[in-house]
Amino acid sequence: MTVGTVRTFAAAKAPVAVAAATMAAVLAAYGSTLLLEHAAHLHIDSVIQAVVLSVTLSRAHRGAPIPDRLIGFVVMPVVAVASVGLGDLMRNDAFAGDAAFAALVASGIWIRRFGPRFAKAGTLMMLPAIALLVIPHGGPGASSTHLMWAPVIALIACFWVTAVQVAVERPWRAVRTKAPATATATATATAAGKGVRVSTRMAAQTGIGLCAAFAVGHWLFPDHWSWVVLTAFIVCNGARGRGDALHKGLLRALGAAGGTVLAAALASGLFAPRDPDTVVLIFVVLGLAAWLRQRSYAYWAGGVTAALSLLYVYYGQSAGPLLQTRLEAILVGGVIGVGAAWAILPFRTRDVLRRRAAECLAALTDVLRDEPHARARFESSVTELDTVYGPLRLHRFVSRARPHHADVVDALREMVPHVRAAGPDARALRANVGSVRRAIARRHDGTPYKRLAVDDATAAHAIDAGLARIHAIYAPPPTDSPAATEPSRTTEPSAATELSRTAVSRRGPESPEKARPAG
Repeated sequence: MTVGTVRTFAAAKAPVAVAAATMAAVLAAYGSTLLLEHAAHLHIDSVIQAVVLSVTLSRAHRGAPIPDRLIGFVVMPVVAVASVGLGDLMRNDAFAGDAAFAALVASGIWIRRFGPRFAKAGTLMMLPAIALLVIPHGGPGASSTHLMWAPVIALIACFWVTAVQVAVERPWRAVRTKAPATATATATATAAGKGVRVSTRMAAQTGIGLCAAFAVGHWLFPDHWSWVVLTAFIVCNGARGRGDALHKGLLRALGAAGGTVLAAALASGLFAPRDPDTVVLIFVVLGLAAWLRQRSYAYWAGGVTAALSLLYVYYGQSAGPLLQTRLEAILVGGVIGVGAAWAILPFRTRDVLRRRAAECLAALTDVLRDEPHARARFESSVTELDTVYGPLRLHRFVSRARPHHADVVDALREMVPHVRAAGPDARALRANVGSVRRAIARRHDGTPYKRLAVDDATAAHAIDAGLARIHAIYAPPPTDSPAATEPSRTTEPSAATELSRTAVSRRGPESPEKARPAG
C-alpha cells in the first residue's frame, strides 16, 4: 500500500509556500477561464467554477505523485459533464436530483476500499459535484452550451494546479515508499471497524447525512439549502471517527461566526456592485485563508464566508441578511453531519489512532533493521497522525486527563529527530518496539517491555522513553494480584509498572479504571 510521497523540496511544506502555490494556480485558472468566458460568451459562473475547482483540487493533489495527478485529467472532465446534467436534474426534480447527488458522493467514498488509486479517483469525482453547492450551473436554456465547455473548464483547473505544484514540489526527486501489510495494522483495522470496513461506514454516514441535509435544507432554507448540504458534507466526508466529526463541526461553526463578523466589516458600504476592487479583495481573503488553514480549519471557514459575502456585494445583493442565514444554515448542517457520524455505523477516533500508531511503529521496526527508505516512511507515517491530533488534543484539554491518547502523537513526534540521529545502539530497541506493537494490537504475549539501562542521554534512550509512554497507555492496567503488581527480583520492572509506581507514590493508590487513558 502506498503511504505517500516524501517531498525533498522542504519549502513546499511551509504554510506560506502552500498558500502561494494554491493562489498561483487559482489566479492562473481564473485568468484562463476569464479569457474563455469572453471568447465563448459563457456565463460568469464558469469563471467562479474554475476558481472553486482550483482551490479544492490544490488540496486534493498536494504531495501526490505524477501518476496520481494524471488521474485527474481523466476523471475531472467526465464528472464535470455529468455534474451539468446533475445540476439540471436537481433544479427540475429536486427529489431525484438530491438522491443522485448523495449516491454520487457516497460511491466516491465507498470505492476507497479498493486502494489508493481508487481513493484518489473517488476524491476527484466529487469535486465538480461539490462545486454545484457553491456555484450552481447556468439557468435553464444554457445547459447545452455549458455542457460543451464544462470539461474544458475542468481541464484548465487540472492543468494549472498540476503545473504549479509540480514546479514547486518536484515530485520526480521524491522518494516513493511502500508500507508493509503487517499483522498488527490488519488487526487494529479490523478492531476499529468491527467487521465493517471504514470506507463503508463513512459512505453510509455521508450518504444518509446528505439525504437528511437536503430534506432539512429545503424545509428550513428553501432559497439557500445548499449551505446546509455543503456543511453536512464537510463534517461527514473524511471524518476519522466521532471525535473528528465533532471537532470539524465546531471549527466550521466558529469559523463561520468569525467570517460573519469579518464580512460585516468588509462589506459595510465600501464597494459598489461590479467594482473590480471587490474581486481583488476576494482573492486576498482567499489567500490569507489558505495560509491560515495550515493552523486551523476555522480560519478557512471564516475566510470562505467573508469571500462569499464580497461576492454577494459584487452582484449587488445585500450581504447582511444572507450572512445571518448562512450562519444558521451552517449550524444546522453541522448538527446533521455530527449526528450522522455518531448514529450511523460509528467508530472512534482513538481506534483510528491505534491503527496509525501501529503503522508508525511498523516503520520504526524497519528503521532498526536498516531497511532502505524506512526512515522516510516512518516520518511520513508520523505526519499522517496530524489528521487525528486535533480532536484528541481538544479532548485532552477539556477532560484534563493524564495519560491521554493524544500523548501517543506527542511521543511519536518527539521521536522523529532522535530516530534521525540514532546509531547502532538503537537496534536494542527492537524487542521494546515489538512489545508496544503487541500492546496496541491488544496482545499480551511475547517478551515483556524492558527499559534500557539509563547510562547516558543517547538517541536510543530518548526513543525508549517515548516507547515507554506509548506502552503505558496501551498496556493493560495492573491487576490487584501480587504476582502482577510486584516485579520479579531477577528482572527489571516494566515501563508500565515504573510509571504506575511513580503515580502511586505521588497521588496515592488508584483504581485500575482510573488508570486507563482517556480519549
